[in-house]
Amino acid sequence: MKVIPPPHESILKSSEAVIYLGMFHSTWGHAITDNIRRLWFLKSDDFKKEFKNCPLVYLLCTKRENFTLESYKNFRRLLEILEVNVDSLRLITEPTQFDKIILPDESFKFNFTKEYCEAINCVRNFALKNKTPTSFKKIYYFHGVRQMGEEHLAEYFRSKGYEIVRPEKLTLDEQLNLLINAESFASTTGSISHNSVFLRDGTEAIFIPRGTNSVSNPFQRALNQINSVNANYVDSTLTLYSLWYSDILYIVSRQLKKFFGDKNDDYDEEDFKNFLQYVKVHMKKGRLVEPKAKEHYASILQNFMAQLKQREDLIAACNMPPKWDEFKPMLTYQTHVAKKGWSDWLGEEQISNDIEQKLQIEAIKINFPTHKIFYSVYYSADEGWSEEVLSPNMAGTTGKAKAIFGIKIRFDEAGEKFFDILYRVHKFDGSWTAWAKNGEAIYSHGQKLNAIQIKLEDKKS
Repeated sequence: MKVIPPPHESILKSSEAVIYLGMFHSTWGHAITDNIRRLWFLKSDDFKKEFKNCPLVYLLCTKRENFTLESYKNFRRLLEILEVNVDSLRLITEPTQFDKIILPDESFKFNFTKEYCEAINCVRNFALKNKTPTSFKKIYYFHGVRQMGEEHLAEYFRSKGYEIVRPEKLTLDEQLNLLINAESFASTTGSISHNSVFLRDGTEAIFIPRGTNSVSNPFQRALNQINSVNANYVDSTLTLYSLWYSDILYIVSRQLKKFFGDKNDDYDEEDFKNFLQYVKVHMKKGRLVEPKAKEHYASILQNFMAQLKQREDLIAACNMPPKWDEFKPMLTYQTHVAKKGWSDWLGEEQISNDIEQKLQIEAIKINFPTHKIFYSVYYSADEGWSEEVLSPNMAGTTGKAKAIFGIKIRFDEAGEKFFDILYRVHKFDGSWTAWAKNGEAIYSHGQKLNAIQIKLEDKKS
């Protein structure tokens, strides 16, 4: 049997029996879903009979050096409302081996237990007991971080009678009073929408998804059931790039206007400005969402683009090309890698895979919306080149552990009049090949490939 040595030379040892409460997150939404999900044990009979004298220990799931329970005042207050003796909590900062660790099960994950509901109801009952009158019957919780266009979105909600709330500027008691008084709550989806769990039963909640791949957030879906909120999901985003690699883009969509009974289907200048800025920022670094997500946006995107094409003066004012037709279309590609499968779709010049891992490329797909691209891959001197395929089909193989050792890519006759396509590959020996272009063959001379870069250049006249 192979013995794996400990990661640290010195490990603190303690003869204590402790209760582990988990890793505490500094993000407030995760404090609601993650940080309190083991606290149910502190109210159990087992704890009261056998373990009430055991220290309560936790770790920090954060890189923030100054994050402490003292600085995280709202979470500290949440623990106090849940009747947790905060001063008895002990942060573990060094590798420690205890004689015994009691690990309570999680009461919330993608579903919830009655113990988690009891914790939430404890907080809501506190809010009801300490409720004071407020004029804010409709509230919009503003997130703002990496969310382009949310200011405009929030102003639309303001025009519908919503008060814009920046929760980070309020104490927990102030927030709970707003939430327990609210008749309608609105926010974008994500950790900020988790605050809706403190609303009264049946309260209207309006959620604006970040993108098609976050509409059915399982955490929020579970929270919606705890107090039976009247949950409404309204698509008001044009987030075309992967959420992990880019900002999120919000607009005031036709769907949102329809939800509030507005008949105007037009988008305003602010929506277009935000969209143009979004494209400008992410054209190079953003990874496109999966094709099925783009299909979801088909009707709203077509309508949006049709209106934008009529505003060439706005495009020029945003320091974009003066004619819509002069926008360079987005080239994307993805590779199939040993042990990992298909990568995300990448934008121009992005490195397709982690070059440090040395995992062989086995297949590639390339996509371009306006012109045809042909490509093939090289296996060996015996097998030669694969059959040339048309984008966005696959060149190479999957499920055969078959590495490729070369590639060539070209446009059709129409495309090559406008663009040069350049590409290079990274080899297992740690080196990049020179850039090739327009169908030139790249050979790795026996070295497996573990990354590729592709880019376009306007054809020089």
